[in-house]
Amino acid sequence: MLTILVALPSGAFAGDASQDGDARPGQRWGISVWGLSYHVDRSVDYDEGNWGLGFRYSPRPPWKWLGGNENNRLFTEVDALRNSHGGLVLPMSAGVEYEVKALPGHCHLLVLGALTLAYYQNPADDVSDFKFGPVPGLTLGWRHVRANMIAVLRKSSQPLAAIVGSMTIVF
Repeated sequence: MLTILVALPSGAFAGDASQDGDARPGQRWGISVWGLSYHVDRSVDYDEGNWGLGFRYSPRPPWKWLGGNENNRLFTEVDALRNSHGGLVLPMSAGVEYEVKALPGHCHLLVLGALTLAYYQNPADDVSDFKFGPVPGLTLGWRHVRANMIAVLRKSSQPLAAIVGSMTIVF
């Protein structure tokens, strides 16, 4: 499945005529594939396989504060994935991505910041909850594939709860 998701967009955009071979002006849609997480608190037996899917919309409005870089974009994303307690999490996010560095081979390093509202189930405690807060992260992009790493924060003396990875296929 992963091979198909990576190969399909590359073939679909083989005829794109853009300056750097991967940026496309205007809107962008994407499918996010969620996967793994790393939890800072190793004393708890969290499930680190957080599989799921999501959809991302990344417009590039001509706002001055986004600068001239086509890779600086707004985004909204809606996902459904399995959380580390074996329950369901349904996050909705809105944020921005800024390119930090253009790398060789059409690669780009971006920082992202989002505000996320998430419905979160914990079946072990028979609790469902809504969580809201900031979500910082990094993205490494290559053509139509984005590897994302986000930080899950919490209110405590150890604010970093987990690092979660996903891949976004942009089309």
